[in-house]
Amino acid sequence: MALPIDLVLVRHGQSEGNRAKRLSEKDDHSAFTEEFRNRHTASFRLTELGRSQAIETGVFITEEFMMNGAVFDRYYTSEYLRAMETAANLYLPNSTWFCDTYLTERNWGDLDSMPQNERAERYGEAIRKWKAEPFFIAPPNGESFNDLCLRVDRVLQTLHRECSDKRVIIVCHGEVMWAFRVRMERMSQ
Repeated sequence: MALPIDLVLVRHGQSEGNRAKRLSEKDDHSAFTEEFRNRHTASFRLTELGRSQAIETGVFITEEFMMNGAVFDRYYTSEYLRAMETAANLYLPNSTWFCDTYLTERNWGDLDSMPQNERAERYGEAIRKWKAEPFFIAPPNGESFNDLCLRVDRVLQTLHRECSDKRVIIVCHGEVMWAFRVRMERMSQ
């Protein structure tokens, strides 16, 4: 499979969800308000730190990949708000971003938008099973990593078909980036 000439993957900056999870891991569950818990992860925005991270990343990308007038030919982003905000805050010249649903974050099902203590209390056995077999077992009502890899395969097929002679940048999510590595480097489970 022919891949783009350059393929740059960028993880979104820190989001409201990232910040809430990190606080919860330190036994501070205050970010998990009722309003927060009732939002879908797709609506989580960048924090101030996340916006700064995106701007710094854009400067790096411009210096490393776009000097001497070189540009990307195709710009893709996840449809989740934090990824689209990251793409916008990269400030890449002449960029027109295409949203792709296959680039969205892994679906964590019932474990999404829930503090760590409640996860362990309500889904302890399911989490133990998932940790024993993280590639094929999905979180309760969520998506397995294997299923995420199948979504990434669809993106790779599009890149092969439409972008094998192009320079491409993708803004997505951490686990999506891992799925790209697993599929492109032919890693086993």
